Amino acid sequence: MARFIGLFFALALSKHFLFRVTGQHKCSSSLEISGCECLFLGACDVHGNLKDNLDLAKHVPLGLEQFGHVNNPLAERNLAYLCEGLTVGILYDCNNRIPLYAATVIRGSQFNGEPGKRPDTSFKRSKSGLQKYFQQSNKDYQKASKRKICYFKRSFGKEVVDVAWYRAKNSVMPSDDVCIGGSSDLKTQVHRGHLVASQYGVGDQTLKKATFVYTNAVPQFGDYNSVPWRIAEGALVDWFSKNCVSNGKQNAQMFIIVGVTPSTMLGPSRTPRYFGKEGFSDYQDDTNYRVNVPADMWTAACCTFMVTKDWGQSWQWGVKSTAFWRKNEPGKLPVNPESVLGLEWMLSLSTQSNINLFPYSAGECSKSANHIWI
Repeated sequence: MARFIGLFFALALSKHFLFRVTGQHKCSSSLEISGCECLFLGACDVHGNLKDNLDLAKHVPLGLEQFGHVNNPLAERNLAYLCEGLTVGILYDCNNRIPLYAATVIRGSQFNGEPGKRPDTSFKRSKSGLQKYFQQSNKDYQKASKRKICYFKRSFGKEVVDVAWYRAKNSVMPSDDVCIGGSSDLKTQVHRGHLVASQYGVGDQTLKKATFVYTNAVPQFGDYNSVPWRIAEGALVDWFSKNCVSNGKQNAQMFIIVGVTPSTMLGPSRTPRYFGKEGFSDYQDDTNYRVNVPADMWTAACCTFMVTKDWGQSWQWGVKSTAFWRKNEPGKLPVNPESVLGLEWMLSLSTQSNINLFPYSAGECSKSANHIWI
């Protein structure tokens, strides 16, 4: 039954599910979200059982598919819904070769397990059925630790400095756009940046290992990933423990959506950025610059729990939420704390539709009264 529901959801949610995207390649092949339904708020009960007559389209984020329709002649045929290791539910942008968002859940009971360290494992291609053509690979990250904040400008036929990245890294404007390879001001690293973080697999190494898949990764500047983003991910886990699990609360669950704004969304004021084995460029190809570099990364979280105020004689549901975001740029500037409502508004500015990250909550996750800063 769960398998049927998952397949029905995928087909119903995306009429373009098995359509051709480019040439002989298909965006999806026997793909479905089955097994990841419980990662979305309200789709399952607290014991992990699917709701009766589940319509998952009412539980997944609404409006984010618009981020995959820009500069895409085949528009809606570009997207695929994936389930990775029963741990990460993904809306995947096949043309840009990046996830638009990834979803997971942390349960209060996970804090009973051993914290564990980051698994000693490497990123692998997805086995979900998505064709290799649309996936990132190790080749895209060749020499990723020795990159420059320059990009190959096709109209010039040479590399030039990305002014915004230079300013973010060095806090000053470059004197010119000449890309001199030996300058320390231009050196940077690019990481395989998790959307759903390894550390969100609290107390379970299997959950952590499931996050090391390329469909859950984007090109992310190394110092940004290693410092402010990692700190914010850890702070979110602590936020959940403090606000949703502690003081006798029961059945706590934190639903997390981590997403990106592809650089194709930036409009005429700034050309997109792509990444691959030759570094950065302002155009995409199938060999050297295969992967879109997101302009922004963001996280929204909404936790639900049961709480008593009369020593267990009666229980009622509680809801708390928080969010944060940051530009995907070099440097160690901290993330920007935000409310879920504020993040939804910010994301809606880039699209022609409203954004609702937790639609089944009937607005509870977006209420100012339920927001607590991270």
